[in-house]
Amino acid sequence: MAVLLAAAAMYFHTFSDRYDSGPLYGDVSTVFVPRVILIALGTLAAGLALRGALRPAGPAGRDLNWSRIILTFAAASAMSLGAYLLGYWIAMPLGVFLTGLAIGYPRKAVLAAVSLAATALVWFALGYLARVSLPQGQLF
Repeated sequence: MAVLLAAAAMYFHTFSDRYDSGPLYGDVSTVFVPRVILIALGTLAAGLALRGALRPAGPAGRDLNWSRIILTFAAASAMSLGAYLLGYWIAMPLGVFLTGLAIGYPRKAVLAAVSLAATALVWFALGYLARVSLPQGQLF
């Protein structure tokens, strides 16, 4: 629910006067991509909340896998540092692939394809449509 509320708050914030959001503002306004991402995030969060509400009650005190949670946050931090040092085109696919391996996804070919597709999709949405400059990297 916290993610749903945060996504909704950020989505409504994009309608403030701080952003250029005219319907015919150039190719794509500056809030187009964030709104699409926030709508997707809110929809997925609402779906998870609904699924959790409709699921029959399970055993009380179900344990979370804290090692995977911490590992995921560490991987995201490492990806950020990697993007700074290596650049987007190296850090993103490598980070997604290694995160999938670390949390135990068994199919490496699927993971590699998803890593490359996610890298291209994020570049298309941010780098091409929104014209956001992605990290070039300090080492290369």
